[in-house]
Amino acid sequence: MHFRESLPEIHRLSIVSAAIMLAFALTQLVSFPAQLFSFSIFGIALTFFLDFSTVVTVLTAILAAAGMDWLILSHPDQPEDGMRWRSIRHWILPILTTLVLGIAMNSFAGSRFWWVAFVMGSMLLISVFIAEYNVAASTGERHYLARIGLTGLSFALYLLLVIALFSSDLRLFIRLPLIALGAVMVMARALYLRLGEWHIIWTFVNSLVVSQLAVGLNYLPLSPIQNGLVLVGVAYGLTSFVIGVKESRKGMAFWAEPLVMMGFLFLIGLFGI
Repeated sequence: MHFRESLPEIHRLSIVSAAIMLAFALTQLVSFPAQLFSFSIFGIALTFFLDFSTVVTVLTAILAAAGMDWLILSHPDQPEDGMRWRSIRHWILPILTTLVLGIAMNSFAGSRFWWVAFVMGSMLLISVFIAEYNVAASTGERHYLARIGLTGLSFALYLLLVIALFSSDLRLFIRLPLIALGAVMVMARALYLRLGEWHIIWTFVNSLVVSQLAVGLNYLPLSPIQNGLVLVGVAYGLTSFVIGVKESRKGMAFWAEPLVMMGFLFLIGLFGI
């Protein structure tokens, strides 16, 4: 009974998840010639290609947000009509998940690893939907466990995003905004989960730090996994730093979590891989 209460309505979850993954599957069957777009900013010529996979990724991100909102509507603790805008916070990680899946499966297109990414991505997407559904509860054990799980999932998604971006053949001016956007989404959601309110300035400042570090890592002879672990370590450490400031921690209670996690991920990333 308790397990059933932790799940959204099964038919809604099935419809949303199947629609998103079917859209990704269509990228293996349908395509159109990539369109070249060129423009200049401050005298700098920028060129990028728009293909079917990119269009599908954008559309599935919109579908994930709409689907998450539909799932939240079935929650017994759903807000009243005038407060439904609060469900927007539950869109962040589903959108990030589809972005990660789109980049990852586009990188593996035409190889046998595409099916591995498809199956694992399906399970990851369903896990995010279920976790967001449970964190919508205002109190209770399910809310607390879902909050912890969702925080871990958010940084795991960011790790996958960074690895996929550094593994793909993308120029820095395209890769960098995606890394920055992912950092904003992950850190904003993590701060809200821990503190119960948005901290926009802190989020954008920390995202700028992560982005500048990503520029430096782009020119170092590191593997995509190493780059991912370093950036996730910094993002998590900065998030913990903000939480310590807002919770008025002192001494080791303030420094322990950010330093331990940053040091651990740095060591694994630089020396363990």
